[in-house]
Amino acid sequence: MRRNVQRLTQLLFVMGVVLWGAFSLARLTPVTATKEGKGTIDFNRQIRPILSDKCFQCHGPDEGKRMARLRLDTREGAMSRAGVIVPGDATGSRLIRRIRSTDPEQVMPPPESGHRLTGAEIDLLTRWVAEGAPWQEHWAFVTPRAVEPPRPADPRGAAWIRQPIDAFVWQGLAAQGLFPSPEAARETLLRRVTLDLTGLPPTPAEIQSFLADRSPDAYEKAVDRLLASPRYGEKMALHWLDLARYADTHGFHIDSHRVMWPWRDWLIRSFNRNQPYDQFTVEQLAGDLLPGATVEQKIASGFNRNHMINFEGGAIPEEYLTEYIVDRVEATTTTWLGLTVGCARCHNHKYDPITQKEFYQLYAFFNRVPEKGLDGRDGNAAPFLALAEPSQEERKRALTAAIEERQARLEESVTEPAQLEWERPRLGKRPELDLPAGATVAYYPLDGSLSEASGRDLDGRTILGDPTFGNGMISRAVQLDGQTELAFGREMPFEVKEPFTFSFWMRPNLGKVGNYVFEKVEGEGPSRRGFEMLIEQTELIAIQRWGGLLTVRFLGGSPEATLTLQTRQQIRTGQWYHVLLTGDGSGTAAGLRLHLNGEHVPLTPLATATVGSTANDAELIVGRRQTGRGYNGAIDDLRYLRTALTESQITQLAIDHPIQTILSGVTGKRGKEERERLREHYLTRVAPLELRQAYQELKDLRQQKTALEKEILTVMVMGESDKPRQTYV
Repeated sequence: MRRNVQRLTQLLFVMGVVLWGAFSLARLTPVTATKEGKGTIDFNRQIRPILSDKCFQCHGPDEGKRMARLRLDTREGAMSRAGVIVPGDATGSRLIRRIRSTDPEQVMPPPESGHRLTGAEIDLLTRWVAEGAPWQEHWAFVTPRAVEPPRPADPRGAAWIRQPIDAFVWQGLAAQGLFPSPEAARETLLRRVTLDLTGLPPTPAEIQSFLADRSPDAYEKAVDRLLASPRYGEKMALHWLDLARYADTHGFHIDSHRVMWPWRDWLIRSFNRNQPYDQFTVEQLAGDLLPGATVEQKIASGFNRNHMINFEGGAIPEEYLTEYIVDRVEATTTTWLGLTVGCARCHNHKYDPITQKEFYQLYAFFNRVPEKGLDGRDGNAAPFLALAEPSQEERKRALTAAIEERQARLEESVTEPAQLEWERPRLGKRPELDLPAGATVAYYPLDGSLSEASGRDLDGRTILGDPTFGNGMISRAVQLDGQTELAFGREMPFEVKEPFTFSFWMRPNLGKVGNYVFEKVEGEGPSRRGFEMLIEQTELIAIQRWGGLLTVRFLGGSPEATLTLQTRQQIRTGQWYHVLLTGDGSGTAAGLRLHLNGEHVPLTPLATATVGSTANDAELIVGRRQTGRGYNGAIDDLRYLRTALTESQITQLAIDHPIQTILSGVTGKRGKEERERLREHYLTRVAPLELRQAYQELKDLRQQKTALEKEILTVMVMGESDKPRQTYV
């Protein structure tokens, strides 16, 4: 594969040189002509444009529109029909007779086509056939040839010419009866060359220095100075950045950030050090494949990682993987071959000699990058290269060694026997909670239904939408989509003047707009009375990951009787939280306590008025939209008790109950997530002290390494998959 890629780059380099040389020479090759316009006809410059403009619509590359089975865009087609073009015999050629005809039924192009040849064009075509109808391939595919600069007969031209290219300029001007303008003032010359080479105007000091230098090579010295300037590489890189479709974001939908400026800086350095064009080409197309590739050469391969990258929901990974590879084919051929090969993605190219098969042969070279169709959610998409500073490398090595040491002490082979010993007496036992007898008002397991589990016939119901059920923290959980509303009866009073405990598990999916979770409110406007809980002040904390503050509000029937409390700790998208709110019956902010995952978290009072009774006869609604967005996410194990639980009871409900549920076996065979939760619980709360300390140290070290890796600069580069993908036409 490496040899193939290097051959490809060599081929592209050679073709690029050929095309560039041909492009330049086609504009410099003189056309011998007399004042009367006589002389040798140049097919590419004089005949092909006429045929393309007036004839190809009906006699060109499009088989579906080709008339009379006559094709004039290739020599084989033009000469295949006997008598159409008879080289050296204009009068005997049907082409010439038809274009000179005055009969509307015979003349070409036909009047209804909307095209008409001018007299000068008819004369050119006639002379071309009379001269033998010499044919040339398109200049882009013709091998460049050395051309002797023309020697002007006018002595003024000989005096004006200083360099070979001046001879062609003189010839072109003379053909138009023009004479070169006088040489510009020296400050104008400096301004032009400075803008051209650096994109910036010269400074006053540079102008004065140039004007003061009266040496014959003053201009050459100024050019050398500009070429040595860092600004030169920046100016040259501008056009290449466009060809490379360079950007600092991924470009699709959620236009997340990417880091590709190390490749941009490599490009600027390459121009500034005048890197040979063959190296410049090979390193950008296959720098990662070079034997013993340096960091610089790998960075260079980022040319073909500058394409757009998608990760929006609902997109098809295989589709976008294909789009990335097609992008590389088109960018590579446009940049190095000067060809638009995109047409050949679907069919043989109509205008350039590129077949569909050849398109996918090029595609195959780029179909080995180990990338995903949907990626880039958290910045650069793999494969990428880490560009750590020496101090960061040293710190990373130290953290890696420390992590490996803790991992060795915590290998499952070491901890599993003790964990199994701890599990054994708890296996198969039904999970039980030491809760106050008779205190439970309502309990909804939400294990596949909205049924109430205390036997009091308080089943929930669906108001709006269609709830679904999936994996929860205690077996199953109900899933709401932001448009679904559920009602859980009127029995839970949420009376702030009475002791209570309200608990549940939640895993929210947050967004830009606040997310309503629970509401039990009676009345309208300022006279509302009851309780509500919502997540608000949401903010984007990572790519497509939101966090917000949990707000609890007790409404006493007037604006002055409102108690609002808010967490300082964020609730984050996609994470499970055990939320438990207790009230001691005092009706004050101090009497309300919130626990997240069994840990007490402080609440910030936003409104601390004295609240009267908040009891009401409304239903407890999950997911209702007052303003903004209804609840989107999962809810599990919903409970309301007419008492404030103790710290040990809260720990039992939030920590021990989910673990014992797993150990009981009621959820069936343990999955990977359940096994990880058991191991986490054992190493955090149960294992011997030295293991618990080692496990906490391991988690801390991993967090430090993750934070360090986020600080380390990366750049996207090319790479090779171990297993090649199959490429199809």
